[in-house]
Amino acid sequence: MTHRLSRDQRILVHQVYPLKLAFDIGGSLVSLVLLWQHRLVSGLVVHYLAPVIGSAIVLRIVDVDQLAETPAGRYVLEHMPPPMVALRLAGDTLMEVAAWRRQPEYIVLGVLVVLLGWSHGLLVKARLVR
Repeated sequence: MTHRLSRDQRILVHQVYPLKLAFDIGGSLVSLVLLWQHRLVSGLVVHYLAPVIGSAIVLRIVDVDQLAETPAGRYVLEHMPPPMVALRLAGDTLMEVAAWRRQPEYIVLGVLVVLLGWSHGLLVKARLVR
């Protein structure tokens, strides 16, 4: 049974749709290359514009309320509190700065921080198992 999501919930849930993830990940990869080449404006434009375009498309064509009932939708609704979103954003920023500075080890660290931000449900489950 579908229920009506709030605006904040819709914004959260749409992030797990494959097309949105493709725009986010693809935009990030392209922007990392551009920033590595010290093409600041184009790197930042791609980095911030690709996810906005992906969001606009997904929020327009996808039944996000129905998406919320999938395992991925339920996961983000339950395990993506604002601190985890902030952690993902911090990792993303670290990757971009590291690309500009040509520090691949910090790009990897940024990826790990982003993954940690997505892993809240696994961390909570691990704490409960103890």
